[in-house]
Amino acid sequence: MSDLDLIREMPKRLKWGLRFGDHDACLVYVHIGKCGGASLWSAIRKSDRIANSFRSVRKIHVEKPPILKRARYAIVLRNPVVRAVSAFNWRYKLVVEDGKREKFPNEREILKKYQTINTLSENLYDADGLNTQVAHDFNHIHHLHENISFYLTDLLKSVSREQIFFVLSTETLDADVAALTGIKKVARIHENAHKTDTRKKALTTSGRANLKRFLADDYQAIEDLLSLNHTTQTEKNVLLT
Repeated sequence: MSDLDLIREMPKRLKWGLRFGDHDACLVYVHIGKCGGASLWSAIRKSDRIANSFRSVRKIHVEKPPILKRARYAIVLRNPVVRAVSAFNWRYKLVVEDGKREKFPNEREILKKYQTINTLSENLYDADGLNTQVAHDFNHIHHLHENISFYLTDLLKSVSREQIFFVLSTETLDADVAALTGIKKVARIHENAHKTDTRKKALTTSGRANLKRFLADDYQAIEDLLSLNHTTQTEKNVLLT
């Protein structure tokens, strides 16, 4: 059976991600890793509201989104520090504990070397400034390498305010998904926080400060995006603390 035959046999909703064009009836869903994006994608695929509003929907994940002139964008965000903690623990579970495949050379050894995101964060800076070896290790962990800035910095230099269709955040995901898709019960996919030892999620004052400093480009990207979107100060405070 040819690829075209396979596509024709797919349910209608699953074809969305295979059709793409630069027009205002095209929605580009930017799925930034470890922001609840898989849960949102599940809701998008079930949503009559989205199906009635757009002729095509494409999910972008672990790659830079296309820079288009007319297409609309839905983007899911998370506080950068909280996201980094989640990403480290998720990769530790998958790669070290479950033995899943590494995304980068030596990713498993790097995760085992630091054990916790706090140990990694505390060592990012020393008296001489950024510790380049630790920064190298940080950027060889999947989802830490593909940070918020990776997805958004280039995109936000080119798109217009009108192209930002919807911005969601993990912190208000249920309400945001309901507003976007009309789906009120969100399936929690790849959620790992409740299974993670609280000690692995804890950050010291210096660890948090170092992590926030290192993720300055992520914070800037969020600020730039929120300046294009109607976002309350309370929502900004949650994302930018």
